[in-house]
Amino acid sequence: MKETHRSALEPDEIVEALLLALAPMPPDSRALSTLKQRILDRVSSEELILTVPSSDEGWAELIPKIHAKRVYTDGTAESWLVRLEAGARAPAHDHPGAEECIVLQGSVRYIGGSTLNAGDYEVVQPGAHHTELVSDTGALVFLRYAVPLDRYLQL
Repeated sequence: MKETHRSALEPDEIVEALLLALAPMPPDSRALSTLKQRILDRVSSEELILTVPSSDEGWAELIPKIHAKRVYTDGTAESWLVRLEAGARAPAHDHPGAEECIVLQGSVRYIGGSTLNAGDYEVVQPGAHHTELVSDTGALVFLRYAVPLDRYLQL
């Protein structure tokens, strides 16, 4: 029987060892600019625009009488549509990140605080505390969170 000799390293292991031994080198600015332009040239304008239809799909009940639908995320910040039924109440809460709010329909009010009506815009800074929120009439609200919503609520 003929004995075969096996090298200490297989070809894939050699390539991997050589690659790991190389020091990382950032591309020069011209090559980086060319690469960026090639990528942008491949992406059509249709792929740069996201349209979310106003269907009933994707809505989830967060708490009784309050339903939400995430319409966009970049992995950190999130945009949501929130429907509050008449009589809906959201508990007092703190804000770990900034929040932008536009009331699209109806109104919402903070217990002991302000009332926001359709067309009103509000920015809440990180660290702010909201008192309980109530919607006597029902409302549709657009919210943009600087951090994922699950940092505010148990989803």
